[in-house]
Amino acid sequence: MTAALNINHTFPNNTRKNIYKSALASLYEKKKIWNKLNEDRLLRQKEKELDKARLHHKKLYAIYGKKYYKLIGEYGDYYVLEDALKNLPSSQFVIQVNRYSFSGMRTSRAVLKIDKSTNKMFLSEDTLRVYFKPYEIESIKYNPRNT
Repeated sequence: MTAALNINHTFPNNTRKNIYKSALASLYEKKKIWNKLNEDRLLRQKEKELDKARLHHKKLYAIYGKKYYKLIGEYGDYYVLEDALKNLPSSQFVIQVNRYSFSGMRTSRAVLKIDKSTNKMFLSEDTLRVYFKPYEIESIKYNPRNT
């Protein structure tokens, strides 16, 4: 860091040293604040990119005039409203999920948790005893020959 300080040479030596020390300390504090703000900005930017990537190239289903994403897992498939997955909090939350059967859509409540760093989804059908099971959103199968 370079700083230009205009200090009068008529000041006593101790006063000049104190001015230099305070100027360097303030520059150091500014640098720390700028680094912290930059880290926060980069973290927010990374979260936005992960949110975009989570729903990019995912299959949307139109059922009864509403748009749903399909969560595929080993324990069954669930349909979640498109709006519910747009703005997700960082902690776990209760969400309305639907199961599609021959008799129609069955609605239930479940707890959804998303690991922000790995972008994995975990769902628990029971809201009282929470046992998370891994799920993923169904992707559009890309075939390069059709383009």
